[in-house]
Amino acid sequence: MGSFWDFCAPFYDLAEKMNGRAYENMLKTVQELVPDGSKVLEIAAGTGSVSLAVANKAAEILCTDISEKMLAVAKKKAKKRGIENIKFDNLNIFDTKKPDNFFDVVIASQILHLIDNPEKAAFELRRITKSMTVIPMSLIKNLRGTAKFNLAVYRLFGFSPKIEFEADSYSDFLKNIGFTDCEMIQIAGKIPMAVAIWRKE
Repeated sequence: MGSFWDFCAPFYDLAEKMNGRAYENMLKTVQELVPDGSKVLEIAAGTGSVSLAVANKAAEILCTDISEKMLAVAKKKAKKRGIENIKFDNLNIFDTKKPDNFFDVVIASQILHLIDNPEKAAFELRRITKSMTVIPMSLIKNLRGTAKFNLAVYRLFGFSPKIEFEADSYSDFLKNIGFTDCEMIQIAGKIPMAVAIWRKE
């Protein structure tokens, strides 16, 4: 998986902009969810767009990804914008080595459909958050038109999700891996998106 994301790093932001309005609305939604002064983890951050979007609200952010090339792009973007409250690192989603309730907010965007054993990852994400886990996802099942074509091109280069979702099946998937009683915010677009919010009692 790492080599595919390394390959995508130089043009990943351009690919996200192809779903422009939905992606921007997702970023705005996540930003609004993060309480002021929060300690935030973003896991599977890609080029760091979500971390950058919440940086003005978070006290500190740990931005992580398996791809060093993705993180290199994220670091350049943060430096260019003068953002200094973000640290960058690699982190194992199955075993973060962090104490219970270490982060106020954990953000896991576009990752749980790509990995084997998402139940184990979900357990770890719930364990290390004090307040909430935010789980944005693109709903790529049954796409049509240009969105379907763009997805097909991604597949040619190695994009291989374990499962694809529409809104109802995404909600069911989260319940099945332990994220029960999620709030779900749906976002319209060429590729629809959903932001799931699991709150820790």
